[in-house]
Amino acid sequence: MTNIYWPVYKNIEQETIKLSYNIHFDDNQLNVFSTKIMDLILRAAAEIESISKELYKLNGGSKTGEIKYDEDAIKYLKNIWKIDKKEVIISNSNCFQTTRVILPFVKNETRTGKTTLTYSWNNAYQNLKHDRANSLNFGSVKYLFDILAALFILNIYYKNETFSLNTDSQGTIFPINLGSDLFSVILSKENGGLINGSYHKNTDFDKAIYFIKMTNEDTLNVDKCHEEFQQQFKEQLLMEPKITTYLSDNNKIIDDLTHYDIVSILGTDDHFKALQRCSKLFELRNILNNSQYEAVLNKNQI
Repeated sequence: MTNIYWPVYKNIEQETIKLSYNIHFDDNQLNVFSTKIMDLILRAAAEIESISKELYKLNGGSKTGEIKYDEDAIKYLKNIWKIDKKEVIISNSNCFQTTRVILPFVKNETRTGKTTLTYSWNNAYQNLKHDRANSLNFGSVKYLFDILAALFILNIYYKNETFSLNTDSQGTIFPINLGSDLFSVILSKENGGLINGSYHKNTDFDKAIYFIKMTNEDTLNVDKCHEEFQQQFKEQLLMEPKITTYLSDNNKIIDDLTHYDIVSILGTDDHFKALQRCSKLFELRNILNNSQYEAVLNKNQI
């Protein structure tokens, strides 16, 4: 799908980067405000209203009447994709803020004149939109970064791209900034490898906008070979006198034994020799070494 929103986002982002040569973006300048920053915030907010509603409609949102970008669209996207967990990292070399991680879809600010929480950038937007003369302080550096981080995430989900990594299981070739000159994202790497169709989430999975997985075709190949290896290994074990004696004496079958049981019964050397007699082990290693990987957009699908 052609992303008509991305060029607009990039234009606002470039204007923000240009602004960094006029304002030193560090902790002391976060509350600096200007009409230029206010203009960038309002333009970003207009984009968020449009793109969030379109994402809502494209991804199963059922409301047919007036769709509110915050209470309908963004709320729905949080429910299906957990975008409130997703982190954006300020990575531009001209930015010196101490806090470089932004979670733009966490409601962390009390809405002006209300008792309810809203997104910090949305509070700024509503104040600038409805009471600009008395709300110039909401046109600040901090709110600009918050709203751009929100728009960046929505653009990424609108693009909905999958990146082929070839055999790069660590994602070293993945474009961690995803085309941004201001932000980067977290790429979650699988914890332990995929065997038997079970993806092992890393601790950063929910924070990550992308995660690495083996392609579906190679996952099936690995699982098939792994099952064949397991069967071949059992056959090898049943040829070991120490194993058969243990099973007989303890009224057990081979499937009752854990890895640690087998090592304890055979000893490390004999266990290793039994593994080496399994041709499927070498086949499995070869498949794993040549498996193809991809970086997939994290839509809470696992």
